[in-house]
Order: sequence, then structure tokens, then C-alpha cells
Amino acid sequence: MRAQPLFLAVLVLGASAACVTGQDDPTLVKDLRVLGMRFEPPEVLMRGCDARLLIGAAAGAVDGGSISLPPQFQLLLAQYASTPLEFTALVADPQGNGRSIDYRLLGCASRGDRDCNNEGDFVELSKGTTTAGELKLRVTPGIQFLDDGLATPLLLEVINQDTFKGLGGIRVPVVLELSASDTGEKIYAQKLMVYSCQFFPTMKQNVTPVLPGLLFKGDPWPADEVKEVSGKDEVALLPEDFSALEEPYLVSSLALQPIELVESWKVTWMTTSGTMSPYNTGGTDFVGVPGRHNAKWKPDPAATEARDVDFTFVVRDGRGGNSWTTRKVRWTP
Repeated sequence: MRAQPLFLAVLVLGASAACVTGQDDPTLVKDLRVLGMRFEPPEVLMRGCDARLLIGAAAGAVDGGSISLPPQFQLLLAQYASTPLEFTALVADPQGNGRSIDYRLLGCASRGDRDCNNEGDFVELSKGTTTAGELKLRVTPGIQFLDDGLATPLLLEVINQDTFKGLGGIRVPVVLELSASDTGEKIYAQKLMVYSCQFFPTMKQNVTPVLPGLLFKGDPWPADEVKEVSGKDEVALLPEDFSALEEPYLVSSLALQPIELVESWKVTWMTTSGTMSPYNTGGTDFVGVPGRHNAKWKPDPAATEARDVDFTFVVRDGRGGNSWTTRKVRWTP
């Protein structure tokens, strides 16, 4: 069956946050903002897991105590925690004129710590300066230790603070902090990196979702083609059919039985001029009906001069995997 929104909310809690206020249209990218973040691979699948080990370890933490992992599971966790990951963030700064932006990449123990600053509960994975565009880093959050006086492994504390003690995946919150010294801007974006136990032999590691293509007014829109548009009429945009790419996958029930699901991709639509409608398309509602992916771009009604307009389309598979596609339009009044 198609994954329901409740399940998606658990795994996609780390969809990147943006610098958008309640009065802004989130589809319009006009200031410093993180449009998307991803890890490659999007999931580390730990083979050889035994769910009973986690069940037994979690039993001691039901009444608020700390989880105690058996030695077998600790060894397994250490083996896969060292998996190197490629982190990529898409940073937009349309008014920055190529300025330098300070960044810090942080790993947190609590998903509720949105700016990752709880004392003794986070680690610094990387820091430096960047500019608008793609920020690429090589990181290994799984082998980090907290500065809590006990040198607690980050993964262990993530499990300890998880309601289900890792049964739904060890979801490590990773926060990107961006600061612009010339304006005093500071924003945060959170993404979950998932470490999952292979509870069943047929479970497969998640693969990053990628849109196969886009349609502009029903016609193919190649990546190197700048579309010419004039006037203020809405323009229909669609992703090419990707239903064959939505992966079937397994999760475990609380009774340790396999549940078969199928991904239901969501697409987020953003532009640097005008607005998109709707902001998100796709996914599956609570009664199992998949959403449609038709979207429309409305040019800026106040614009009077020709301009280049950039578009970003972020696709998410509901399991922690995401990627983005960009396109450009040359608009004239």
C-alpha cells in the first residue's frame, strides 16, 4: 500500500526549514534560504540486526531510564556508524550578490532541538564559509561523541531520546546554520539522516529519488533549455511520470511483522519571481488517495521589465531521500 502521511511525518521531519515568515509566500525565493538538503546515501541499512536486541534494550528505558544496548548491537552500530556520507545543501541568496556566508553543520540528539544548541547534546560536524549554490561536505555523523562529560556516542543518545528506541530507524537530526555577517541574518535548516536495521532479509537500502524530467506547457523541458515566456498568464508545469520509480519497501510493526509500503513522492515548487501554486504536490492522503502533481507558475503582476527567473523543484520520497532539479525562464512583459 501507499505510505500514509502519518508515517511520512515520522521520517521526513527533517525536511529543510526555510527563512519564510507567515506573511510570505513560501514558493517565492527572495532572501537567504536553504531550499533543500540531502545525504548520499539517504539511508544506511545495517545488516545483521536482530529486532529482539532493540526490544530488550528499550524495555529498560520504558519508565524514563536510559537504554542499554547489548554488546552485539554496539559492535554492529560501530561498524555502520563509520559509513562516510556526502552531505549537500542547496543555498539560495538572491540578493547577496555572491557574498560569503558562514556555516556550521551540527549533529543533534533531539529532533526537537531545531537550532541544535542544547548544551552537551550536539556535535559540530563541519564549519566554514560558502556562497549561494550547492554546499558539499563529506561527514560521518555516526561516529561522533557528545561533549556531555561522558563522551556519549551521538547515535546512542539519539536512540535514548527516541520514543520507539530505534525501532523505526535511528534518525539523527542534522542542522545547517547559516550566518551573514553583513546583515546579521541567521537561519537554520534541519535534515534527518536515517540509520536503519535490516529486520527482514528482503529490506533494501533507500535510493535517492530523482525526477526523470519536467514538462512546460505540456512539452519536455530539458535542463539546458531556457524557456521564453511573455505576458502575465499562468503557466502549467508538470513532472514527467515517475510512478515506476517509486520504490516498494518494508517497515516493521511493533509486533515485529513486515509491513509492505510503496513510496509516494512529494514535489515542492519554488521560483525567484512570481509565485507557484500549490507549494507542494503529490503524497498520499489519510484514505490512501495519491495527490496530483499539476502546478502553475504565475508571473509577478507588478513586474514591468524583462528578467531571468530561476525555478527549483525538490522531490522527497517520504523516507529521508530527496533531490532537486533546477530550470530557467526568460520572462518579458
